[in-house]
Amino acid sequence: MRSHHHHTWLRSTALGLALLLGAGGCYGPFNLTRRLYHWNGAVGGKWEQEFMFLLLVWAPVYAFTGLADSILFNSLEFWTGENPVEPPRSRSGRPGAPAMRRIVRGEDEAYLTYTTGADGPRLFIEQFRHGEPSGTLLLEYRDGSAVGLDAEGRVLLTARPQPRLQE
Repeated sequence: MRSHHHHTWLRSTALGLALLLGAGGCYGPFNLTRRLYHWNGAVGGKWEQEFMFLLLVWAPVYAFTGLADSILFNSLEFWTGENPVEPPRSRSGRPGAPAMRRIVRGEDEAYLTYTTGADGPRLFIEQFRHGEPSGTLLLEYRDGSAVGLDAEGRVLLTARPQPRLQE
């Protein structure tokens, strides 16, 4: 009887070690969980979002997406370099970014999407009034200056750092 228990324990330990080694890339972008979170943030107002969030936690949809990201999708990205789950998209359809914030003030809302890349940091701001697009602004660095562009790419503002005065 003891050898059967010992054999089962050895099998379980070997399986656990294999899973740990195989899922060595668990840290990753968590695209599926971020897509769910992004979708949840677009549901109605703050009370509807909170209700939906609690429902998805209770169901446990957030736990499932986190587990799927941890064990499957992030590991696939670690080993193959590609994640089959696309990052979340903003309401305009632009690819999602590592940092996104939704700001709501009454009937007005804005989505701020911050990215970093080879060209430097960028902040894309989408404004909505009564759920309809009302404006966009892209802030990026060009030649050491911050530049603000409208939706058509026209320069709206340029800010250059001032040299420090010697005291």
